[in-house]
Amino acid sequence: MQRTDFDGILNIAGGEYEHLTIDGICNSSGTLKAQELDVDGVLNVDENLEVGKFDCDGLANVKGNVRADTVDVDGYMNIGRKGAPSKLEANEIFCRGMITVLGAGEINADSIDAEGFINAAEIVGEKVKIKSQQSILMKWLANKWSKVDTIEATNIEISGVTAKVVNGHDIIVGADCVIDKLDCNGRLVIHPSATIKEITGDHVRITN
Repeated sequence: MQRTDFDGILNIAGGEYEHLTIDGICNSSGTLKAQELDVDGVLNVDENLEVGKFDCDGLANVKGNVRADTVDVDGYMNIGRKGAPSKLEANEIFCRGMITVLGAGEINADSIDAEGFINAAEIVGEKVKIKSQQSILMKWLANKWSKVDTIEATNIEISGVTAKVVNGHDIIVGADCVIDKLDCNGRLVIHPSATIKEITGDHVRITN
């Protein structure tokens, strides 16, 4: 696979690449496509990002939508622009940093495994696991917790998450969660420190 390394400060008009590595600052005015994309520096994309494997250890700002097979964020990823709907679509998402989807933003993935922070209007998936870690720096950057208006998935495990609606089959609500409405039709586990205003659904409550 042909590798392209961007170091320093570069302005490009988008384009297609095989393996692209950003070590400096790269500004793309058009849609950027790559089979593999590694961001160790700063990437700014004015349009969409389409990538097979995306690994972000630095900072990525995408004003359009993001479509990927695998997303792995140890740094910071911001998607969308104010006043416009935006979407992150992937088969798998791993997050130990922070992902923010602006506006009425949606994250859609088969599997989400996050030990960092996720902020979005809606998360839809098969398996969603968000366990926000509480380092002082990350709490300050993420306004303390992950915030999602709606989470819908078959299997959900969350802690340190503030949500309006959580809807799933098997749900584990861990410590420091604040939820307005939870609907569960399978097994339900709730940590004593979690706050849930309303619980509905044909569920079986399990105490641990």
